[in-house]
Amino acid sequence: MTPAFPLSAVVGQAALVEALLACAVDPLVGGVLVRGERGTAKSTAVRALAPLLPPVDVVPGDPYSLGVDDPDAPVGARTARPVRLVELPVGATAD
Repeated sequence: MTPAFPLSAVVGQAALVEALLACAVDPLVGGVLVRGERGTAKSTAVRALAPLLPPVDVVPGDPYSLGVDDPDAPVGARTARPVRLVELPVGATAD
């Protein structure tokens, strides 16, 4: 596994870094749409944020990784796992 590039090393993208950090601090922000020219560290910044996020509480064996506060979560021992970064292709849809 390649070591993560530190978010603090991303230069020239202050607005992007600030938006990512705001979304990480307050999930009610709803997300960040990142767009720009090739080579402007868009993916690098997002990949650098993932290791900074706190672990997610999950139920082992639960394919949907329901949180501990979810009323529909199965009863059982809960554990923490690192946040997963999911990258979608450009043409991805909700289907």
